[in-house]
Amino acid sequence: MNMLKLTQEGTRKLEKELQYLSKRKKEFRNSPEKDFINSRMDEIENVLSRSITFPSVREAGDLVETGSVITIEETIYKERYTYTIVHPFEADPRDNTISVHSPIAKAALGKTINSLICIQVPAGENLTYNIIDIQNC
Repeated sequence: MNMLKLTQEGTRKLEKELQYLSKRKKEFRNSPEKDFINSRMDEIENVLSRSITFPSVREAGDLVETGSVITIEETIYKERYTYTIVHPFEADPRDNTISVHSPIAKAALGKTINSLICIQVPAGENLTYNIIDIQNC
C-alpha cells in the first residue's frame, strides 16, 4: 500500500471536511445526497488512513520532492513564484499549492537549486524557469 504524503494544512482540511460531512449526513438520511456524502466520507477516510503528514518545520533542501516549497524565477521577465508541491487531494492554486501531477511540479521533481525547468504549453513558446530555492520538511 502506497503512503500518501499530506501537508499539515491538507490533513486538517480533510479532517474538517469529514467532521462537516458527518454532521450533514444526519440531515440527508432520506435523500439521494446521502449516497454522495457516504462516498465522499469513505474516500476521505481512505486517504487519511493511508497518509503521513509532513512536519511543519522546513529546511533548505537539495532536491524537489512532494512536500517541497519551491521558488522559481521566470528566465525572461524575472518574475518569481513560490509553490508547495502537494498530493492532488489538497492542491489549490489559489493557495499556491500545486499537484505533483501539474506541469510545473512534474518538471521540477528531482531537480536541484539552479536547475532550469522547461514547461511545454499547448500554444506559444515554452516557459523556462530557474529553481532558486527549495525548502523541504
